[in-house]
Amino acid sequence: MIGYTCLTLLVAFVGSFYIFCKRKYSYWSAKGITGPKPFPVFGNYVRVFLQKQFVNECINDIYLQYPTERVVGLYRGFQPVLLVRDPQLLKQIFIKDFDDFQDRDTSTSGNKLSINLFTARGNQWKIMRHKLTPVFTSKKLKDMVPLILQCGNQFVKYVDYLIDNGIESEIRSLSGKYTLQVIASCAFGLDINTFEDENSIFYSMAKKIFSQAPWIRTIMILDMIIPGLKRRLVKNREIQEFFVGLVRKVMKERENKPSHRKDFMDLLIELRQQNMNDDKAEIVIDEYMMAAQVIVFYSAGFDTSAAVLSFLLYELAMHQDVQDRVYNNIYQAIDKHNGEINYETIKEMTYLETVLNESLRKHPVGGLFTRVASTNYEFSDIGLTIPKGTTIMASTMGMSYDPKYFSNPEKFNPDNFAPENSLRLPQCTFLPFGEGPRNCIGFRFAKLQLLIGMAVFLMSFKVEASPKTKPQLEYEPKARVLQASGGIWLKISRR
Repeated sequence: MIGYTCLTLLVAFVGSFYIFCKRKYSYWSAKGITGPKPFPVFGNYVRVFLQKQFVNECINDIYLQYPTERVVGLYRGFQPVLLVRDPQLLKQIFIKDFDDFQDRDTSTSGNKLSINLFTARGNQWKIMRHKLTPVFTSKKLKDMVPLILQCGNQFVKYVDYLIDNGIESEIRSLSGKYTLQVIASCAFGLDINTFEDENSIFYSMAKKIFSQAPWIRTIMILDMIIPGLKRRLVKNREIQEFFVGLVRKVMKERENKPSHRKDFMDLLIELRQQNMNDDKAEIVIDEYMMAAQVIVFYSAGFDTSAAVLSFLLYELAMHQDVQDRVYNNIYQAIDKHNGEINYETIKEMTYLETVLNESLRKHPVGGLFTRVASTNYEFSDIGLTIPKGTTIMASTMGMSYDPKYFSNPEKFNPDNFAPENSLRLPQCTFLPFGEGPRNCIGFRFAKLQLLIGMAVFLMSFKVEASPKTKPQLEYEPKARVLQASGGIWLKISRR
């Protein structure tokens, strides 16, 4: 009798679950939208959930399966997500009708430091963006060039040390030392040496943020199925306390006034002073709000930029002719400015920037961009109306590998971004830093630190393939930010 009851309950459960899944996974087909068949519970993210494939590659594979579709219907767990493949529709979302798609689809831990420019929503984001945009003007970037250049020179000295002592260094790790040094100097005004002191709290905090424990990775993946799980279980108190403490320390050292360094903290302190004197201020700029912005600056400026730099060096090592042209471009620009590297010198390095863009295309570190519909929205061109709260997704990797926009996309070809070819690219097909009012606010700073780092490095060294260099890179499925599985290993020698 007990066995019969259990069997009945099991059949009832399986039947109910089948009906539930069928109803959930018929959402897009009911709207006439094509898409891959989902797997129960996991949707179209099975290999991502199993940590067998990096999420950017997963979405790219789906993107390429539907070359004639303008949109594709996906399921992240049970949640319907619309993958937009058409640049005209993306232009509507990112630019023309931005007010209807202002917010990102992001999950946060729910603490004070999660209210930052990346995750903020609605009017709060508008106010923050307006307040922080002046931080990245051309004038402010010019002021930061000496700080970045100093870090670049330290980078060169460290690589000299590695060569002299026959020490082989993995390129992503090496690039991270440079970008972390830039962040330490340009964001906080810290006089530390990230090249030699791997035991510093600043360096170890980077490892805590980006080298997550397996259980945290698992929770972040499960958060796709059970939204809010990350908010309840992942608190990161040590990271919060570190950055708030760092902000307090810098403010105390500068007596709550901007210093002469003109770094990111100076600019935030200046904003805080303006805010304190404004009785009608719409948002409070306190130490927590400052720390929240600093964490975003730290994360994007360090790990994301290190990833870009490592992939760029890999491509130069594999394409010696391109590396020679880049070196000549750098040399001529510096020679034109009497041997000095400044903001104007960097602007002259047009071929270096072209090569950087091609590397960003082939290895799109910012591989996915999401937006959430803030109202019921009609795509009149395709006869589709989506309800408020629907998540929209754009695949940077998909667009970058679409032969409609880039012929022979698997090949590294800087000519893709030669002036005459760039002008022919439809808007919203190349999205390394997003597009529209909610693009990456610090993208010009990111490019500046990358271009200066490459300029000083390539003036002194050249890179070649070594016995450990992989002829074809594969991406690490468990990484938070795009990185090569097994690392990138190259031979570095003096010019």
